[in-house]
Amino acid sequence: MNLDVDICLRQGRFLLDVQFRCFDSALGIFGPSGCGKSTLFRAIAGLVRPDRGSITLDGKPLFDADRHLFVKSHDRHIGLVFQDARLFPHWSVEQNLRAGECMKKRVAERPYSFEDIVDLLNIGTLIGRSTEQLSGGEKQRIAIGRTLLSNPRLLLMDEPVVGLDVSLKRQILPFLAHVHRTLHIPTILISHDLGEVQQLTDRLLLMREGTIVGNDTLDRLTRDPRALQELRGAHLTNLLKLCVARHDAERGISILVPKDNNGLSIETEYLPDLSVGECVSMGIAGNQIALASRRMEGISMRNQIKSAVHHIIHAPDRSICHLSTPIGPLFVEITPGTEQEMALSEGAAVWALFKSRSIHRL
Repeated sequence: MNLDVDICLRQGRFLLDVQFRCFDSALGIFGPSGCGKSTLFRAIAGLVRPDRGSITLDGKPLFDADRHLFVKSHDRHIGLVFQDARLFPHWSVEQNLRAGECMKKRVAERPYSFEDIVDLLNIGTLIGRSTEQLSGGEKQRIAIGRTLLSNPRLLLMDEPVVGLDVSLKRQILPFLAHVHRTLHIPTILISHDLGEVQQLTDRLLLMREGTIVGNDTLDRLTRDPRALQELRGAHLTNLLKLCVARHDAERGISILVPKDNNGLSIETEYLPDLSVGECVSMGIAGNQIALASRRMEGISMRNQIKSAVHHIIHAPDRSICHLSTPIGPLFVEITPGTEQEMALSEGAAVWALFKSRSIHRL
């Protein structure tokens, strides 16, 4: 995805004034309610026309005020997924899915079939049902399937799991990540929940009051005191790429190792659906990692990694200690008291400790 946005749009007293570029396959747009996320969504989608500026996707201009160019929404080849599924209640599941195939020329170039999407989203048993027979999570899966069947060159999702309970979110979010990995469709996910965004990507666009206040990976953003302040209240999660070394069903754990297999292993909860050698994205919250001055014995934190303090960043609501470790950089939430009592400073040797159940699959 090569997305270049430089626009200004006034709606009443609210002013959206944003400039950013994205060259990643996935982007999360994060910020509090009312910061302009949905307005930006609508501008990229072509649902509103900015007052000035330009929007370009993969070299194709979608909007250019100076040239009086405005590509209509249905000609942008952007797939939209909204907060509500917006299914046709008088149509069956299959009819709703087939609605995504109305653009015959675009569908003819689609690299996957109707059956591929049905299998990908695990909705084969729902095909003949009425939409009134579906749960909230099933409805959202059908909405996603309908969008994918239109063969979008960009998938744009605005709070796709808002209002769903925790169990339904746990169904939908892995599907979104699976779709992105399998179909390689560039994706933008808009959310006020950082944990939801991190299911898909660690590339974040931080918004506040209609402006961009940060555009980088979460790890780099937490190294900037100003950006860290914008993340106040958010649950910050480290993203790790690890591979399955073996399973131990009797102990209820799986053993993971870094890609370079440097001899370090990590215990996590049992992941029987993953094959030995398969690599997976794992997450561990910064507030679930403890620091110690030495390796500890006789405790339940089985994962203990020798590390070095890289630097410490302070914000009003928390401090972040960045570590260099054999599994990659980690950030840990600490208190000023911890920093003082452990005499933490750049280069100091420490051990990062966390439980097997603290690290989870994304």
